[in-house]
This record gives sequence, structure tokens and C-alpha cells, in this order.
Amino acid sequence: MKSPRILLLALASAALTGCTPVQNVSTLQFRAGPAGGEIDAAMLLPSQLVPADRLLSVTEAVERAPDGSVLVACQAGPRGVVSWGLCSHITRKLSAGLLTESPNLFAGGVQTVPTSTLDRRAVVIVLDAGVKPEMLPTLRAEAQRLDRAPYGVGGLGPDYDCSTYQNALQHAVGLPDVVPRNAWGIYLPQNAVAGGRVLWVGVQKVESGS
Repeated sequence: MKSPRILLLALASAALTGCTPVQNVSTLQFRAGPAGGEIDAAMLLPSQLVPADRLLSVTEAVERAPDGSVLVACQAGPRGVVSWGLCSHITRKLSAGLLTESPNLFAGGVQTVPTSTLDRRAVVIVLDAGVKPEMLPTLRAEAQRLDRAPYGVGGLGPDYDCSTYQNALQHAVGLPDVVPRNAWGIYLPQNAVAGGRVLWVGVQKVESGS
């Protein structure tokens, strides 16, 4: 069993470098498979194989993301290693050109940022969070109400990390959590993928499948 001290140190590190620590994704090698069909969300991260017509550039995937959808962002390199994984952030498309999120300790709590903040991410996974067009006014009103709420790892309000903030927006429109709690009681952004409906995967460079 992990000691409380080790867990606290891990969470502190994550607060400085990302949203929360993420495990089990050590490389990012998404590639195109046969076109057509739905993306198998449960197998997407292990296989990193995406139907060719669903694999886009990061910019195009973000542009195509419907308002209200959530986006799991992944980044290769030292930043991902420090935060125990590569898919360590989740944000939401608020409207054309805008995201709403609670990014990290240094960047601050809940805020609205341009979608261009995702341009340098290695991978962006777009998920249908169940938000229907008629729910958008309520969702946007809640985002405005929570604007500038402070950042806190694992916070359930009034402090929020990137995952718990997105869950709060879900609750505001009567939907369940988009990020489930794991066995340690942590809400990991990566875990939103396996249980969701993947619409698009955006990468910096599209590689063909074998």
C-alpha cells in the first residue's frame, strides 16, 4: 500500500506540472488504420490505432470538436514524464475558438482560454460528453459563475483541478461525471477516454497504419 507521504508528493508534483498524475501511457504513436467505423474507446490508448477518417491534425480536431465536448490533451517529453504520464489534461470546447478549463497551479484556476493553447500538444482526443445544444446556455452560465475559482488537486469545489471542474460542468446540465474516480480516489483525465465516445483524434503528424 502506498504511504500517504508518497501520494502527497506525487500530487504536489502533478499540481506543478499538469492536472493530475497519469499512468500506463508511456509513448504517443497514434497512427491511421482502415477508414470507417467507430473508434474503440476502451482500446484507443493501448493500441493508438485510429480509423483514417477520424485521425486529423490537432488544429482540425479542435476546430471540429462540437461545443460542449471535452478534449483530453497529451504531451510527449519531460513534462509528461514528471507528471507520471502523457495524457494529463482535460479541457472543454466552450464555443468557437474558446475553451474552459482549470489548468494547473501556476496557470491558475478556472478560466477561459483560446483553443490555440492546444496547438502544440502532441495529441488531442475529442470526446462526446453528452452535452446537447439545448444544454449549452446552462453550461456556459456555470462556466461563467465558476470563473476564477481556485485550482486544487482533487478539489470538488470551491477548488477544482482540470478533471473535477469538467465534472462540475457535467453536473450543472444533469449529466454524470466525464472523468471517473480511480481506486486511489483521484480523477485522472486519461480515464475519460476509455468510458467515452471518441469523435476525433488530433496529432501533430499523421502516420499510416501497418
